[in-house]
Amino acid sequence: MTKFAQQGVEDPMATLCRMALQTQYADLPPDVVRHVKQTLLDAMGVTIGGSAMEGIAAIVSLVKERGGNPQTPLPFYGGRVPANEAALAMGPMPRAMDCGDLHEEAGHVTEYVVPTLLAATGLRGKVSGKEFVAAMAVGQEILVRLGTAYRVINRAIKHHECGGHYIFGAVAAVGKLLGLTQEQLENAQGIARTMTQPNTMGIYSPATLMVRMHHGLVSQAAITCCQLAQRGITGPRAEVLTGPKGFLATARWETDPGFILDALGERWELENIITKGYSACYFSHSSIDAIRELTKEHEFGADDIASIHIETSTPGWRAVCEPQEKKWNPVTVPECQFSLPYVVAIAAFDDKVFLESYSDEARARPEVRELMTRITAEENPGVSDWGARLTVKLRGGRELRKECIYVKGHPKNPFTEAEFIAKFKLCVPYSAIPLAQKTVDNLINDILHFEEVDDVVSVLLDPLVPPES
Repeated sequence: MTKFAQQGVEDPMATLCRMALQTQYADLPPDVVRHVKQTLLDAMGVTIGGSAMEGIAAIVSLVKERGGNPQTPLPFYGGRVPANEAALAMGPMPRAMDCGDLHEEAGHVTEYVVPTLLAATGLRGKVSGKEFVAAMAVGQEILVRLGTAYRVINRAIKHHECGGHYIFGAVAAVGKLLGLTQEQLENAQGIARTMTQPNTMGIYSPATLMVRMHHGLVSQAAITCCQLAQRGITGPRAEVLTGPKGFLATARWETDPGFILDALGERWELENIITKGYSACYFSHSSIDAIRELTKEHEFGADDIASIHIETSTPGWRAVCEPQEKKWNPVTVPECQFSLPYVVAIAAFDDKVFLESYSDEARARPEVRELMTRITAEENPGVSDWGARLTVKLRGGRELRKECIYVKGHPKNPFTEAEFIAKFKLCVPYSAIPLAQKTVDNLINDILHFEEVDDVVSVLLDPLVPPES
């Protein structure tokens, strides 16, 4: 295992670029390879599940209308478009379900890296599974390290911001896949620095379709940054991350720049990526777990509930409780996905929160809406960032309490391989096109044995393209 250290006074981004370009598949520890493949399976599952959701067809239509060099096949919708346009179309798909993975400090991860890499395959010949895994790993690792250093969850969200670091991980992944030189990748990241800014929590509160469309814009920009660098366009390289003009300087709170390069190449932070079991903002998952566990432990149903009171963290309050008028009266699918009272109420009735929880019929259920009126919440800085404390009063007078922190999918409570496969299969029925059982089985098997794949496009994209296109 190679440890990558800062050379002289170089910006930490230069060190990260060196790590990205020099790290090969053979350098990745077995546990890292396993985790990357499992997160790839998860990302492909939620891409399939999100392919027909609101806004996707519209952005695909825009991309097709603009046309251009037929580089990358468009899954589910057919045709070939320029790689950066494919990124714009594919980027929102894995986020649309709001069931993809994330990191407890850096936020969403693989939903940015995988669609960008898939789109970028159109810019070169065959890509092997090993090449894809290596590019994906360095992209995930850089995104996680920078988001953690920026303190996205612990600090940024409390200031109504939600990062902006995502593009750097996507650029690193694409730059590696395309074989950029050290100078070119540093320039691409410098170009990305001129394009990125702290992202506003306005896309979440109240939630809009920009929650998912933002991913497409990041993916598209990441590919463009690399293409510009390949053509000799230079970017500011001296202060990409640190210094008065660096990305960390945009924060209005204390950041942790030392984390960026700490044990780089020796410790893989991507192993701390969390898998979602519910199709909802992760800040609500601990509350969903709590109500589900209480109903089972004490054998009561939603009709027995007199009231539910939830204590949530400050970041959780920002994401799923404010503005309160919208969160307690959500109308659209994104609004419901980011409404704590909605997902807790529907979990109390259905013992699950997945895509069917947001159908027109589900969103109009009077019993769910009525229970929401008896759900209250408060911001409690003493609650862990991703945790929740529930107090449930039953009609018979009993009062029950539950605190949840490490929900299923957290590194301290991880998914098994069988659970990754089961989640993938749950997503398949929501595909924009019908998928044969053989196609589904082949996708799962190929991804779990991705080191044996010679041509990524033939495995991940071609089976998802409509046969008539």
